[in-house]
Amino acid sequence: MTNKKIKKTGFTLFELLVSISIIAVMTAVAVVSFGGVSKRSRDARRMADLEKIRLALESAKQIGTTYPTSLTTLVGGSMLQQVPTDPKNYTYYFSGSAYAYTLCAQMEDVASTNAPGASGCGAGACGTGGNCNYKVINP
Repeated sequence: MTNKKIKKTGFTLFELLVSISIIAVMTAVAVVSFGGVSKRSRDARRMADLEKIRLALESAKQIGTTYPTSLTTLVGGSMLQQVPTDPKNYTYYFSGSAYAYTLCAQMEDVASTNAPGASGCGAGACGTGGNCNYKVINP
């Protein structure tokens, strides 16, 4: 009989542990990176919603002589199809009179939005546990 060397193929336990560790680290980095992206996208939608409401308010004033005092007036007056809602069910704050208005929202990532101060929106005006930190006023 001849002594034939049997060739074993496969991965060692050490090689498997190293490759699993690398995959785990890459997954953790990806999760952390994309977490901020979703916050910024929701904040961008909030700013777009407030801008849409602002444009509707300005259009209503151009047609009439004063701003509407209720957002539902904009829907009834065909300026908006519906009043926009926050992507995370926070509340958009609106305060309006015949010649001025204030729109406020709670941003999740204030640093990325360059949010101006939202003084005058009222504590807790943007929902339970939320303080408004982004404000749009009439020009």
